Amino acid sequence: MFDRFRAFWQGRVFFLARGDQLPRFLNSVLQEGVILYHTQKSERGMRAQLKLDDFRRLRRAARLTHTRVHIVAKYGWPFVAARWWRRKGLIAGIVVIAAGLTILSQLVLLISVDGNRNIQTSEILTRAEKLGLKTWTYSKGLDLNLIAKTLQEELPDAAWIGVERNGTEIIINVSEKKRPSIPKEAGNLVASHAGLVKEIMVIQGIPQVHEGETVRAGQVLITKTPNPTLPNKPSTASPKANPVKSSVPTPPTSAAKGFVRGRVWYSAEQQTPLIEDKVEESGRVAEGWGIKFGSRAIMVTMQNSPFEQADQEVLSHSFQLWRNWRFPVEVIQVKYKELHKVHIQRSVAEARQLAEESARIDVMKKISPGAQIVEETVKVLPNNSGAEKVRVEVETYEDLAVYANP
Repeated sequence: MFDRFRAFWQGRVFFLARGDQLPRFLNSVLQEGVILYHTQKSERGMRAQLKLDDFRRLRRAARLTHTRVHIVAKYGWPFVAARWWRRKGLIAGIVVIAAGLTILSQLVLLISVDGNRNIQTSEILTRAEKLGLKTWTYSKGLDLNLIAKTLQEELPDAAWIGVERNGTEIIINVSEKKRPSIPKEAGNLVASHAGLVKEIMVIQGIPQVHEGETVRAGQVLITKTPNPTLPNKPSTASPKANPVKSSVPTPPTSAAKGFVRGRVWYSAEQQTPLIEDKVEESGRVAEGWGIKFGSRAIMVTMQNSPFEQADQEVLSHSFQLWRNWRFPVEVIQVKYKELHKVHIQRSVAEARQLAEESARIDVMKKISPGAQIVEETVKVLPNNSGAEKVRVEVETYEDLAVYANP
């Protein structure tokens, strides 16, 4: 490793020597103290390498032996430096751009607010600006924890505020306080599901059903209390005068309140065939790797799936060079999961059990949260299509009354 670095730093010249006195030329070069590397004899002459500083010392030996020396290639830092020195304008431009990017990366160029709904974004930005958080400010000099704590104290509707730096962008994350939801004082209680009423408790309102009555979904169970009527007062205004709005506020409508509990039935049906052919994963997986430029992908290994049937899963790995700058080339990993056909032959008992489990899962999704399960019934339904069909019925005891949508 050190020898390669030293060769690159000193510079190497690859040359081709042609003539009738190559052995004499080689002896003369060695007598001059020139060290040759990787000397090879070819049909065209002799190939060799030497240090850049020793190349001029070949002239005397070449003149005495009438040997023609041609430079084949140049390698090393002296040639790179000379080539870049001829492009001083490009180097200066790169330095200016690098310096500009370095300076801009230390500033705040964008401020965004995320998570707020009720609190105005303009209000948050105004208060943050008073605390020193504004664009074109040196980001390293900002105490983000102090700014977040002060903003949280100044905004009473904010439960938590966090300020984070993402490159040249400052993100203010806001979590607002959740106020307790108060039901609107204007609405009837209706049935959420069809069922049999078993218990009614009216706190406020007028009941519309009785115990033992069957109700349908959406049927009104308890109505709200109507507004009390205002007493009529004799009018003293002229009949031709414009009517004047009364300053007496209208009494609010009292919403219906109470509980209506009853029995509700849920059911679901599922069938499972006795003989089934399906495609599933075999467990064998093959991986391929490639690179992606924008929308174009080039697979380096395993361009196609090695299986006849396979499911593909593509994973992308990007490289973040510095802050929020990402390398434009991504490495992609493709997983090929083999699929094969499976022939399944079930007994009647196995098919019924699978159908019952599937139906039970479906019916449990329909049941309201918090409902009390009273009874479960499993029925085998007749089916002539080579499958077992099962119905699962569940009886629950739950609260039926919910507020109607306004």
